[in-house]
Amino acid sequence: MNKPRIVVSLPNANAYLREQAILAKSAGEKLGFAVEILEAGDDAITQSQQLLNIIHSRTEQRPDAFVVEPLTGAGLRRVAQAAVSDGIAWVISNCDVDYIQQLRRNQQTPVFAVTQGQMEVGRLQGRQIAALLPEEGSVLYMQGPSTSSVATQRREGMDSAKPRNVRITTLRSAWSKEDACRAVGAWLRLATSCAEKFDLVAGQTHELALGAQTAFQNIDNPEQAKRWLALPFLGVGIARQVEPLVDKGILAAAVVTSLTMELALRILSDVFRTKVQPTECTRVDASSYPLLERLQPYGKRSPETLVPVRLFR
Repeated sequence: MNKPRIVVSLPNANAYLREQAILAKSAGEKLGFAVEILEAGDDAITQSQQLLNIIHSRTEQRPDAFVVEPLTGAGLRRVAQAAVSDGIAWVISNCDVDYIQQLRRNQQTPVFAVTQGQMEVGRLQGRQIAALLPEEGSVLYMQGPSTSSVATQRREGMDSAKPRNVRITTLRSAWSKEDACRAVGAWLRLATSCAEKFDLVAGQTHELALGAQTAFQNIDNPEQAKRWLALPFLGVGIARQVEPLVDKGILAAAVVTSLTMELALRILSDVFRTKVQPTECTRVDASSYPLLERLQPYGKRSPETLVPVRLFR
C-alpha cells in the first residue's frame, strides 16, 4: 500500500522555513506520509505553477494533500480551487486567507489552516517597540518583500500596536541575512543615513536584524558603527533561534514564533482516519522574549556610554 503523498509548498528557504521543511519531513515519516518539499524562490508565479503542474500531471501519483505556505496574501486561490475540485486536501500554513470557508462549503475534501497569526506577530513586535520607546522615537524597520503576505501582515500588526509618535523608516529586503546586509549597506551610502536619527532597529525576522548589524559593523567610520551597534535590535524567530540571541545581548527582545508543520500534518492524519472536516483555523502560539513587562524604556545616551552589541557568528 502506497503511503499518502503530501506535497509541502514553501515560498523560500529562510531560517524559519528551513525548520518547517525539516519538521515536515520528520513528522511525515512518523505519521506514515511520503512528504515532498517544494521551494518557490520567492516567486509567486513559480509557486503557483509548481502546484498546477502536479495537479494536471497524468504521469505521477496524485497527491493526497497540499500543505502550502503562500507567498502572497491572495493565498493561491485558483490553485486551491483546482486542487480541491480534484479531491486533493488543501492546508494553509501561516497565512490568513479569505476563501477557506467557501472551499469547505459542501465539500468532502479537507480544507483548513494552521497559523501563528502574522498580524499577532506584528502586534507583539509593536508592543515591544512601545515598551522600549513609550514616549517617542524613530525606528529603522527591516521589512520583507512587498509581495510577501507575511511581510504585509506583520507590518500591519506592528503599525496597529506601536505608539503613534514613534516614526518608522522602512527598508525592504529579501528574507536572508545576506540580502538584508546588502540592502542596509546600500542605504547607508546615502548622506541622510545617520545613526543619531534612530533609537531602535526592528527586523521582521531575526535574520533581517542580524543582516543589519553586519552592515553596521562594516561602516568605515568607527564612531558611526559604534552608535548603530549600540541601538536595541528586535527580531522574530522560533525559540531556539532567537532566545540565545537575546540572552547574549545581540537582540534586545524577540517575538518567539511556533512551527506549524507537525500540527498541520497531525490534523491531516486525523482527518484521513476519521473522514471529518477539522476546525477551519487552528492558531499556534507567539510570545515576547523577554516578557513585555520586563522590557525597560530605552533612552538616548551619550557616545561615552554606548556599548555595541556582540555580533552572532
